Amino acid sequence: MTGNTMDAEEILRLKVRLLTEGATLSQDVYAGRKGGAGPVGGRYFILPNGRSVGIPIRTGAQQKIFNSATLVPTDDPTIWLYDDSIEMKVVPKPRFYDLKTSDGISYSQIALLHGDRTLATTVYQSCRYWSHGTQCKFCTIPLSQRSGATMIEKVPDHVAEVVIAAEKEGLIDDVLLTTGTPESEDMGIESLIQVIEAIRKVSEIPIGVQFEPPVDRETIRDIANAGANAVGMHIESADEAIREEMCPGKHQYGPLDLYKRSWQYALDYFEKGHVSTFILHGLGEDTKKTLSLVGELSEVGVMPIVAPIRPSLGSQLANYEPTYAGQLDESVEFYKEVGKILFQHGLNPKGTVAGCHRCGGCTPIQEAYDWAASISS
Repeated sequence: MTGNTMDAEEILRLKVRLLTEGATLSQDVYAGRKGGAGPVGGRYFILPNGRSVGIPIRTGAQQKIFNSATLVPTDDPTIWLYDDSIEMKVVPKPRFYDLKTSDGISYSQIALLHGDRTLATTVYQSCRYWSHGTQCKFCTIPLSQRSGATMIEKVPDHVAEVVIAAEKEGLIDDVLLTTGTPESEDMGIESLIQVIEAIRKVSEIPIGVQFEPPVDRETIRDIANAGANAVGMHIESADEAIREEMCPGKHQYGPLDLYKRSWQYALDYFEKGHVSTFILHGLGEDTKKTLSLVGELSEVGVMPIVAPIRPSLGSQLANYEPTYAGQLDESVEFYKEVGKILFQHGLNPKGTVAGCHRCGGCTPIQEAYDWAASISS
């Protein structure tokens, strides 16, 4: 099956299915990274519409819970077949992963390719909430560092070195910097600024950054002045009861009002659509509250990155069954509503230069927007 045979609604349904049901691989095939920031345990592929998707790989009992279809390589190593019917291109391993810094650190320990065009790194690979026992229940941020796959804090010049290599390879259009929250009041933003400044010495590539809302909101201005093009501050859920249950540390630190003030302030320094927040789907939340916040954010120009929760090994939700499991039709309709809201307010993720929505591997909001645009024409 090719892109020419799938319309916008079929593409949206396919991506929602891939992100919620996932896929199963044969045991000898690499299933993706095991820990870190953001959704893990997946492989990146290119959909028939040319956009990337990070497919969760399910095994054992999870394969049955999520009704995961097979994903297998074909005789052409660049093409894989999903559910015996849909051809997708695999995103190949970048060549720069094999390079090392002068002091012997592998580039792949410093930054990784997300989707097919975004270079991403977690500048501080830990979080204060883990030491307090109040970490987000879906989080695996320290696991990749503990396993030796990365280091706890990235050196700015090292990150800039990897950016140069990835650009020379012609692989990336943007950079994404995120961070766990340290014990300092700046929420890790000073370290992000140092990395931005190092990149800006060698490249004008668009940079997106992500952090918790700082106590001193002037730091949002400082990170914009350093050269960031997009900023994300993630509320995680529009449902406060779910947020308190799933993100006890973040909930205690940052009420919704703090996020709203921080988003609004960021809009003074970043363009419409370049301020964003993650809103997770499948935690038992009231979807009406989700759509209400999506509407409120979109109206002022904040990009709501709505994405299915991905239970990950090593997190407290490793064996969690999301409320979207077995509810594909309902999930597709939910994302259609998200797409309508984004289209109504002119928030096209593809029209932004950096951020998780620009990569789009873990969220179907681009496909939802495209579907809404297709029915309006």
